[in-house]
Parts: sequence; structure tokens; C-alpha cells
Amino acid sequence: MNIAYAYEYRADDITVRSGHPYFMLGQLEKRAGVSRLFPLDRRIRAAFAPRFLLHRLRGRTYHPDREPFLLKSFATQVESRLADADVLFSPSSTATCFVDAGLPKVFSADATFANVVEAYDEYRNCAATYLRQAHAQEARALATCAAAVYPSHFAARSAIEDYGADPAKVHVLPYGANISVPSLHAVEAAIASRALDPLRVLFVGREWHRKGGDIVVAACEVARRRGQRLTLDIVGIGTVPQELPAFARSHGPLRKSDPAQSRRLEWLLAESDLLFMPSRVENYGIAFSEAAAYGIPSLSCAVGGIPTVVRAGMSGYLLPPDSPPEAYADVLSDCVSDRARYVALCRSARRFHDRELAWDRFGENLIEILNAARR
Repeated sequence: MNIAYAYEYRADDITVRSGHPYFMLGQLEKRAGVSRLFPLDRRIRAAFAPRFLLHRLRGRTYHPDREPFLLKSFATQVESRLADADVLFSPSSTATCFVDAGLPKVFSADATFANVVEAYDEYRNCAATYLRQAHAQEARALATCAAAVYPSHFAARSAIEDYGADPAKVHVLPYGANISVPSLHAVEAAIASRALDPLRVLFVGREWHRKGGDIVVAACEVARRRGQRLTLDIVGIGTVPQELPAFARSHGPLRKSDPAQSRRLEWLLAESDLLFMPSRVENYGIAFSEAAAYGIPSLSCAVGGIPTVVRAGMSGYLLPPDSPPEAYADVLSDCVSDRARYVALCRSARRFHDRELAWDRFGENLIEILNAARR
């Protein structure tokens, strides 16, 4: 099978979109012939600068990424390079939605536009024009594709309920860890060596408030006041927007494109006992896949796509949305109160990763979907 892989950006760059276009590319190239149709020429975006400035002056959000003229430019570029491809794939819903070449199209996206509008800061107060364009683009992508692949049931439901997608062509394939996955032997050894005194808590996220960084600090402070020994490592943010207590340490963004910084992140994961990221809004959460790969339970809340990647009692703990810091502190205490139960959860998290979250599992299932699209 020959696959044309189209994308606006550099899909071979691990830093793009948290790395999942990069890992998807690797999985497809392991299993089939792939023509790299990326990056696409995006210079035409400059034509929409006046529109962007006008909406900004009015206090409205506007992005040119859903402009039909831009999307048709992408389609022209893609169609001119399809050659002998059997199927067209993209790690976004935008690059190929206007392609009309008689070729089956499959895309994967972490969310629909309906999932993000008014939920993420960059999609608040959207201009009416942009809202119409974005919803129309999403609907067109779903109507013209042979299959749509999402990492969560949250996004898949939106495709069906918000855009009328045919349920038969909507698939849920969780995304894997965007770092090196340690061997099962190494994880077993790490689990056995975890003393849990102090409990080593890890927070990973670039957006402090959305990811619940303030809740993490508050819950850890409650646990400390109750007498629990713990430390908190913070990754992903350049400047933490609040004063940190003595038990917490920020390590900065730690870019995965930098080998030394990537190794630092992997070391922090290997040394951690619990990933704590109670996001207020979350389409998926790659960090949860990474924690499971290291046999680390995750503590979060049941919002957005998180319940697909964090399973209560299987790979971590899920609390109801708006749970107070005291409720999370109870879970921190629970981690250390029964070591045998904690170890069983760690091992279950790694099994869950290998069975449902590993990129190899994603690749196997995606190839099946692409083959079915050709028939």
C-alpha cells in the first residue's frame, strides 16, 4: 500500500503538536510505502493579516487556518503530488478537506472544533466569521473522508453528535507516549524500587491554570499539613505564575527536540511515583500515556478525553470535575497507605499502555483502517 501523508507542518519534527504527527509518520513508514507531502506552503496566510488585525482590534479571536482559500491552496498542492498513492492520510482535518482526487481520505485529529471553542483560551471570543468557517471546515472534512480517527471517545462523540458524521467511519485510537518507552523489565525494576517516602509527585503542562497546576500545589500543601512527606516536580512551564512552596521544584519546559532535555524528562518520569494533572479542560493528554508507559499511575479528573487515557483502578485515579484540593490530597495519602495496592496499580498502568496506548497498537489499527478505506 502506498500512503500519501499530507500535513501543513513538518510531520518529521517531534516538537510539532506534542509529537503525535511525528509518531504517526513513523508507524506508517514501518508498515507501508509513504510519500511525504509536507510541509505545505502556507505563505498565503499573510493575505489574511488585515482580517486578523481587524478582529483583534474588536477583541475577537480569528485564525486564518480555516479560510477556504487557504484550504483550497493546500488541496491544489496535495493533488499535484499524489502520484501513485492508494490512500491519503493527514494528522489533521484541515490539510485535505478540499482534496477531490477520487482517492480515499483518512485523517486523525485530537479533537473537533466544537470540542475546543470557548474551552481553550485561543478559541475564546471567536469572530462570527471564523466560527462559521471552522464549523463548516470540520463538517466538510467529516463528510468527505473515508475514515476519521480520534484518540478519545470525547472527540469521536463530538464528530457524530455535533457534525453528523457517520458512526461507521469514526474510530477511537488512543495516542501513545511521545518519548522513548522503557522496557518492561526496566519498569518492573523501577516499580519495585519506589519507596513512596517521600511520595514523588510530577506535574507536566505548559498551561498552568488549564492543566490544574494551582490545584496540584494546593492539594500537595494539604497533604503536607496532614503530615505526609512528598515532593513536587513541575515540567512544561517557563515561569510558574505563583510562588512555589519549598517542597516543589520547576524544571522549565524541557523540549523533547533537545536530547539532554528529553533525557531529563525521562529521568523525572523514571523517578516519579505519581503523575498529578487535574486539567480543567483536556482533549486527551499525552502526558498520561507517557506516565502509563513508565508504570506510573495518573491522578486527574473526568473531563474531556481524559477518561479514555486514564482508567480509574486500571491506570490511575479519576475524580469528579471541580473536586477540591482536599479530595486530591486523600488520593495522595491513599497511594502510600497500601503499598501492595499501589504496586498493583503501577503494573496495571503499564499493561494498559501496552494493550491500548502504545504507538505500535495505534499503527497496527491505523493500517487496518487505511486498508479498509481502499476497498
